[in-house]
Amino acid sequence: MKIKLFIVSCFFIQFAWCGVITTSIISLPTFGNVYVLNSSTSIRYTVSATALAGGLTITAPAGFEISTQYLQGYTSVITLLPNAGSIPTTNIYARFSPSIIGAMSDNITHVNIGSPTQNISVQGTGIAWAIAAGYYSTVSTQRNAALKTILYNRILNHTSLSYANVWSAYSTTDRQPNGKVWDIYSTRFDTSSPYEYNMGSDQCGTYATEGDCYNREHSFPQSWFASNTPMQTDIHHLFASDGKVNGMRNNYPFGNVSAPTFTSLYGGKLGTGTNFGYTGIVFEPIDEYKGDIARAQLYMATRYENLIAGWIGNGNANDVLAGNTFPAYDEWFINLLISWHNLDPVSDKERKRNDAINTIQNNRNPFIDSPQFVQRTWGGDIPTEPTVGASSFQLTNINNNSVKLNWVSGNGNRRIVLLRAGAPVNVFPADTFHYSANANLTAAPQIGLGNYLVYNGTGSTVTLTNMQAGVNYHYAVIEYNGWYSAANYNTANKLTSNGVTLPVTWLGFDGIYKNKSNQLFWSTASEKNNKAFVIERSIDNKNFDAIGIVNCEGNSNVVSKYQYTDNQLPEATAWYYRLKQIDFDGKHNYSKVIKIEVAQDVVESGFEVSPNPFVNYIRITYQLNQTEFVYYELTNSEGQLIKKGHENANQNKGEFVINLDEYMGNGLYFLQIKHNNRNYIHKIIKQ
Repeated sequence: MKIKLFIVSCFFIQFAWCGVITTSIISLPTFGNVYVLNSSTSIRYTVSATALAGGLTITAPAGFEISTQYLQGYTSVITLLPNAGSIPTTNIYARFSPSIIGAMSDNITHVNIGSPTQNISVQGTGIAWAIAAGYYSTVSTQRNAALKTILYNRILNHTSLSYANVWSAYSTTDRQPNGKVWDIYSTRFDTSSPYEYNMGSDQCGTYATEGDCYNREHSFPQSWFASNTPMQTDIHHLFASDGKVNGMRNNYPFGNVSAPTFTSLYGGKLGTGTNFGYTGIVFEPIDEYKGDIARAQLYMATRYENLIAGWIGNGNANDVLAGNTFPAYDEWFINLLISWHNLDPVSDKERKRNDAINTIQNNRNPFIDSPQFVQRTWGGDIPTEPTVGASSFQLTNINNNSVKLNWVSGNGNRRIVLLRAGAPVNVFPADTFHYSANANLTAAPQIGLGNYLVYNGTGSTVTLTNMQAGVNYHYAVIEYNGWYSAANYNTANKLTSNGVTLPVTWLGFDGIYKNKSNQLFWSTASEKNNKAFVIERSIDNKNFDAIGIVNCEGNSNVVSKYQYTDNQLPEATAWYYRLKQIDFDGKHNYSKVIKIEVAQDVVESGFEVSPNPFVNYIRITYQLNQTEFVYYELTNSEGQLIKKGHENANQNKGEFVINLDEYMGNGLYFLQIKHNNRNYIHKIIKQ
């Protein structure tokens, strides 16, 4: 119906502007289960538009984020500006970054005034950490070889699969959100993948070129452990990959390539390069999977601590193996793996894969669960600090003790938010330390005196609770890379801002059209330093004028009720109202905007409802041509049914009373009357 009305309106303005918004998809694949305070893999779609009269605003629902860049810039709202009314095909990256446990679903909206809104549905589920309690309980302060041995004892004796069963394992361990095979040598999310494989039906087989089929890539080559079990089928290092690229990689070590002799369609390279002194032939995947591969190699050195020293004579294993239990690898290879681990942090894809493998093999990769274990075991540099800080801080008051913060993320892997009342944040996180956070201010830990840690995660929004009313809070958003003892904070490029919490807790603000006037009703649960409410009115929801003022309670912790009648209505079929709440110190905040329309159906229906506002009953007066049943339903503003029934109404004039619970919540209700195959809806107010 909305689309039909839009088309009619475009016709009557002779198509002066009637934009068309086009998206490449109307529903994204589910993001699945994502750990709270972490982010999913981003999914790309495209948007374009023509004949726009202004910017195209793209808004992600709560729990989801969007960006025009794959690796940074995630936020809740972005605006694309047209050139001569058009927006070219533009990549939009969406991801799920839950802050609470539970399933979430909604739409990413694409809005331009005068254009039909385009929606893309999204869904995902926030979950708690899937690591069993006490799984790493034997780890305390150990480092180096001692830590590696502790981890070895934790993950050994896993359930070994048959080689054939690896194929079926990939259906849960190496599956993309769209159901296709997640090929570590061809799947891309920043742009289109060069090819994709169907799970099962496209497995190798024989191959001649890229895109023929996928097979099982031993990232730690089979020849290095003489194809023995359980290494051969250990899925932690065994990835689905394109057959041709797997064959080209052969048994060469991984490394950085500057002089390629082969480049795959997705960007993987074979050749030589500068690799911490190693000059032999190496294979380099794209950056997105370097960390995955590095952590798989470190897993192999740990899981097979009791065997790896004896593999040095197998094939070309001597190129990377040191012939000992610790550090297990040559220095050049350890330096390479640590650099790749830092370059490509643990992703949601790796976490999901680790969880799925644990279900099958009953062991985990500890360097995915706790990336700090890499530096604690082998040393090396921690990740470099982010180079792009967060930006575009926005604060939205929810009530007088809760606010929502939004920002545009920088290029850090994570970010931390601090808060301080009455003055700027003056103590900041230190590198190599981990800080817990809590969005409930009464439970939030502190750094120094009064600097509260209220967020630590990968997202771009947080809702804070249990704040004090009417207080000027200062905020700092700090990007960082790394994890726990490997954390590196960019405190020099922090994002700072401040804002005052509302002095008023709103219970409701509603209005009705009655007797050629608009009656406004609102109430508050508490007030602090509250001087007055200025009533503002508009007929276009853009330009508001002050039309009256109502004095306030000042300070109150009980429910306060207010009303105002607008008797001087300008000519219109609808009016918009908002309340400007003013403090005694001159500061102000605005309520939500409400819309009141001419209630013509009240007159045409033959039914009148009184009193309105009501307390514990409503009286229905009617004028009918014949005796018949009249049905009614009362719902609240959220559509929940409060009461329903029917009356045998007599011919001509009459009335009946509906008794209601006086403890019903105050606010707006809708009374639907069904009579003579017609429905009439009356807006009523409970006071």
